[in-house]
Formats: sequence, structure tokens, C-alpha cells
Amino acid sequence: MASSTRQALAKAKAEISAYLGSDLGFSTDLFRAADTISASSQLRGILSDPSAEAKAKSDLVERLFGSKLASGSIEFLKLVVAKRFSKGRDLVAVLEQLGVYAAASVAKANNELAQVQADLFNFEQAVSTNRDLQFALSNKAVSNEAKLELVNKLIDGKLNATSATLIRQAVVAARSSRLAVVLDEFGSQVAAFDDTVIAKVTVASALDDAQAKKLQESLTKTYGKQIRINVEIDPRIIGGIKVQVAGEIIDGSISSRLQNLKQQLVRAAASVNRS
Repeated sequence: MASSTRQALAKAKAEISAYLGSDLGFSTDLFRAADTISASSQLRGILSDPSAEAKAKSDLVERLFGSKLASGSIEFLKLVVAKRFSKGRDLVAVLEQLGVYAAASVAKANNELAQVQADLFNFEQAVSTNRDLQFALSNKAVSNEAKLELVNKLIDGKLNATSATLIRQAVVAARSSRLAVVLDEFGSQVAAFDDTVIAKVTVASALDDAQAKKLQESLTKTYGKQIRINVEIDPRIIGGIKVQVAGEIIDGSISSRLQNLKQQLVRAAASVNRS
């Protein structure tokens, strides 16, 4: 995100508390607005244009959403579009982040933040490890309605309302990104609401509870923030562990060590041949 968009997001988060509720209505309204604006390049252009009059944007929001969204949601949406964005897509991204933020506030009130984050990761893993599901949810020729119908069959009655809402929105929001990437972003945003950082841990076989706790405590101490770990099982790494956290990758997997050794041997052989 450009500086102007980051500033707009920060200002909107400072204003959002007055609009947060005890249910997912506000979050759903923000997602609905993001989807509508995303679908029209003309709307994105007008509502993100820094030279457009604030009243003109406000009037357009009223005409578009006056009969579709709650009054508080419309009022907040007017505050958002009045801010500066570097491009129209950034406005959509900010509305989605604010929608996730609003959903996270509901999850926190219900003491479900950790469960929501786990549900997003588990669904991401289910998609990533099932080629048929991955294809069905990424196929551009398949409508969002059909994708959501499939998702509903998979999650209905199995997840809490916040998890289900965010998974459905991730499917819709995966317009030009892989669904797994969007789910990962949503999970990180949910964790950040509680000032927690997600560490993605890849191992060849499952960690037991004691190992997971020890690793979590070690990472928390290292980074000075509460760490929540997501464990991915990947036999291809053979052994060891790979950790991705706070933009860093700590690769202690055996497969990585073998690859490094192979590269060293290749360089050594090339050096001998040159001599």
C-alpha cells in the first residue's frame, strides 16, 4: 500500500470504534460495499479520486447503498471515501481490512479470536492440499455464487459465524490473488487485532503439545510479541523445521540443508574444472 492509503487505513481504524457492534452486520456491510465497488472501475475511480468533492462522493454512497446498508455503515463508508487513496483498488482493500477488523472485534467479544484464526488456517490447508477444491475455488469461469454454494456445503454448521463469514469473504475477495494468500492475510489481520503475530511452522511430522508450546514460547521471547503458531505438515522437508514469522524465514529443514550442500558441491566442482 502507498503512504496515502496506509494513512487512510490508520485514520479509519481510529474512527471505527463508534460503529462496531455485537454482531457481524457492520462487518458484512463493509464487505458488501467492497464487493460492489470492486466490480466497477468507474466507481473505484470516482470514490478514490482525491480531486472529487467530498459531497459528491457522499451523495454517490447514499444513492448506491442507502437502501442496502445500515445507516451507521453508510455514515462510516462516507468517512472512508472522503480520505485519500493512491488508487481505486486500495479503497477496496481498505474496506476489506476494515471488514475483517470489525469481524475480529466480534470474535474477541465472544472469546473466539484464536478459534477464528485456526479456522482460517485449517480451511487454507484444506484448499492447498486438495487439487479439486483448489481448482473449483480458483476457476475464473465459475461464478462466486457457485463457489460460495460449495463453501457453504463444506462449512455450514461446523464453524462459528465469524469464521464462516471471513471464509466466504475470502473466496469472493480472491479476485487476482490465490485464495490461500487471502485467507493467510485475513488470519494475520485477525491475529493483529489481539496484538498477536502468526508464525507458520512447517515440519515433516506433527509436533506434540509440549514441542508446540516450547516453540511458541521461544518465538514469543525472540520477537517480543505474543506468537501464535500454525503448523503445516510437509513430508518433503524430510526433517527439521521451517519457520516463517514477521517477514523472516528461518529454514532449518533437512531438505534445505541438503539443497545447500548440493549447491556447495556444484560450486566446488565448477571451481575444480576451471582450475
